[in-house]
Amino acid sequence: MTRRGVMVSVAVAVVWAGLLGVLVRLGPPRLGNPARGAAAGGAPDGAKTLGYLEQWARRDRWDRFPESPSFAFYNLYATRALGGAVSPELRAQVVEYLRSCQARDGGFTATPGTGESHVVATLYALRTLALLGALDAIDRPRAVEFLASLKARDGGFRGRAGEAGASLGTTYHALAGLELLGALDRADRSGAAAFVASHRAADGGFALRRGATSSPVATFMAVRSLKLAGALDAATSAAVAAYLQGSRYSGRLREGKFTSPPELEEEAHVLAALADLGRLDLVDRGEVERFVSSLYVAENGGYGPRPGLGTTPPSTYHAVACLVALGRLPSPAGG
Repeated sequence: MTRRGVMVSVAVAVVWAGLLGVLVRLGPPRLGNPARGAAAGGAPDGAKTLGYLEQWARRDRWDRFPESPSFAFYNLYATRALGGAVSPELRAQVVEYLRSCQARDGGFTATPGTGESHVVATLYALRTLALLGALDAIDRPRAVEFLASLKARDGGFRGRAGEAGASLGTTYHALAGLELLGALDRADRSGAAAFVASHRAADGGFALRRGATSSPVATFMAVRSLKLAGALDAATSAAVAAYLQGSRYSGRLREGKFTSPPELEEEAHVLAALADLGRLDLVDRGEVERFVSSLYVAENGGYGPRPGLGTTPPSTYHAVACLVALGRLPSPAGG
């Protein structure tokens, strides 16, 4: 290697070392570059975010909106929360798309006529239809039968008919789907509660797999599942609240070293779990809102998933969900 090549390599190594140092020091949301929203061209503009969502809903160059049940929900929930209207034409388009995703077994596929029915796609389809007041547009009894058929012997729910076992995530999606359909009586609530409880971690949170590290998403799904099962007791609530308050996403952690930047989706799950517990008083709302605002990209009005990244539809939904939880936006009817 030439002397020039060595010098360039050393320079690159120094730059990466500096970036790694910043990354490791990234702790509480307040350290995640809270000025980015202003630096990118101004504070979050709800009207511009609505424009971003409307443009997304009109796309048809490669794949026509909605691309999946989850993307339909992300867009319409955020649109409604921001005070936007869903036109009759768009409503009809989405309802027809979701109807075409319902398979013969009553479940929903990720796209029309492809793959097996899955509990995740089914919940997103049901949430979108509930948001539109259109649950009667599908075969509800068959949807109930599909979800009920996923019950496993250990009390949890599988993701699809062919899966061998249940998981915390699939159990949450099944219970939430049955609740939307008014059919929670089809679940073994005590069995489901015991299955969920087996995922509790020593730190008070919950893990996606037994014995694994706790996470915000797993903790939210566990809290919501236990609540739906009527098994969210005071001791569990207190332990989870303490775990979430001690996380970087409460906005109260002033010191800490982390190996990854904060994620907007994780923030949304922390707020949702605390809302279920009735303990949103545990977060520093100003700090959390500053973190959410820091991920706003003024160029198009959307939000990025973490510091330094561009906008995505899911992260824009998660930003809106955070603002709803913080009381900065109204919760959409049916959402």
